[in-house]
Amino acid sequence: MNVFLYTDDILLLPHSLNGMRHMLQVCERFATDLDFKFNSNKSVVLRIGCRYNVSFEPLQLAREKLKFVVSLKYLGICVKAFSYFKFSVEHLKIKFYHVFNCVYSRCKCANSEMTTVELLKSYCLPFLLYGCDAVTLSDANARVLDRCLDRAMYRIFGVCDKDNVFYGVMFLLLTSGWPV
Repeated sequence: MNVFLYTDDILLLPHSLNGMRHMLQVCERFATDLDFKFNSNKSVVLRIGCRYNVSFEPLQLAREKLKFVVSLKYLGICVKAFSYFKFSVEHLKIKFYHVFNCVYSRCKCANSEMTTVELLKSYCLPFLLYGCDAVTLSDANARVLDRCLDRAMYRIFGVCDKDNVFYGVMFLLLTSGWPV
């Protein structure tokens, strides 16, 4: 499958530069036939493959040159120009820490780690995992996301290593009557 469509977003994934030119011509014909106009300011080109950094003649859509980028965001996933399909989780990390810091600053006065952990699961975790089910995480990206969660737990429980967090969570579960 070389085309992904979602509402007003189109992602073209040809195997070659000539394939991309052909797909852009098809898009132009579609736009002409249906009196439709593409926004060339929002349309970009990103190359993935062994020649991702080789320059070539600019591609055009509706007689306007398309801008080349080194990364793009499509449906919340940040894809990078590289020799293989690579994406970044940095934007997820930033959003997670922003939401976690807001939640943590509001509930640290409640003096309940279990409440904070539940809020972390409910409000913060979705920001950290957004879009991850649509792609295969590299080991490096998985470690980045894991480290975010570790740091949040360290802060909640006031510890500095994984073993203390694990024992802290188990203690809370056992003393709160929750099934383990």
